[in-house]
Amino acid sequence: MLPQSFIFSCFLPFVLFRPLAFGVPALSYNSEQITTLTYNFTLSAYNISRPNDNKIGAPLVLGQNGATSGVTPHVTSTHASFPYDDYPILALIDGSLRAYRSDGSWNTNATEVHGGTTLSWITTTIPYYSRPAPEIYSIVNVPLTKYPLLAAHGRHDLWSLCPFPGRLGQTNVVYNVSVVMNSTRNGFDTKECYEVILFTVPSLTGY
Repeated sequence: MLPQSFIFSCFLPFVLFRPLAFGVPALSYNSEQITTLTYNFTLSAYNISRPNDNKIGAPLVLGQNGATSGVTPHVTSTHASFPYDDYPILALIDGSLRAYRSDGSWNTNATEVHGGTTLSWITTTIPYYSRPAPEIYSIVNVPLTKYPLLAAHGRHDLWSLCPFPGRLGQTNVVYNVSVVMNSTRNGFDTKECYEVILFTVPSLTGY
């Protein structure tokens, strides 16, 4: 779902961000919810049950997710499974997630996640498809994590990475897989999923 206007609006000024000390995340449901960030960022999935290759985990991008007339859907995938990055800049404004192209153009927003669904996005410039973006995303500062964490519906501890089989073969971010456990109806095998937290890593590019 997208905002009613697709005229590019500038980001809030980019500010330097000082990360917290790194360590094992202490998950807390009472963390303060921040609905607007004053810096641009990218997302990275940090595995909380298996070893990670680095201190920020797996970089995430907007992966391909089919196409239809007037609308281009995307899904949040690991860069390793979809090695392209057409939307390298993200922002959180009033609870809505936005994705920007390298030239600063904006006509892509995250859609609403529900239990067992992917963190997906829609790109369109057609007013017919334009709707206010869902305001269900936030950022929480959790002690001992390297960067603030992305939350949806107030929860930052319900994300997973799940391999999706088939021609695309991407590994995608899924919200609250527990509601579809032992099912393959959503296009993935829940037994292959593993829990992650999503870091909001400050971007070096600002608008």
